[in-house]
Amino acid sequence: MTSYDLLHADEQTLLIQYSLPFIPPPYRALIASENLPRFPLTIRNGWVISDITTSQERLSKFKDELDATGLTYEIMSVTQSTDPTDLLTDRQHHFMTEAIECGYYDTPRESSLTDLADELGVSKSTASVVLHNAEETIIKEFFAELVE
Repeated sequence: MTSYDLLHADEQTLLIQYSLPFIPPPYRALIASENLPRFPLTIRNGWVISDITTSQERLSKFKDELDATGLTYEIMSVTQSTDPTDLLTDRQHHFMTEAIECGYYDTPRESSLTDLADELGVSKSTASVVLHNAEETIIKEFFAELVE
């Protein structure tokens, strides 16, 4: 970290804004494993402490990427959610719920992608992308053990 600005400080919290001239290895590992950093990060005694919510596949890939950096790290715990809604972002969950309620997944369909997009106040292509990403997550999770 070449420079930072102190935005807030009290007995418990230090809030800084910083810029980096390059992407540090832990971030490169996170990005290479198709995960996103989750802020705020906690720094204690020189260790960055972070939570990550991800799939088993991406967590494994993240571990492999971290190992490749040669950095010291420690995984404190891994938990698996049994709530299927935890797989989706809030936006994906909202779009999927709306699609179900509008009959988009009924046979025959009671609403089109255009109808759904209008209901959600987005473009047809945006609705399509959000639904496709949610469907991909759900399908891959459903078949995860069969394709490993």
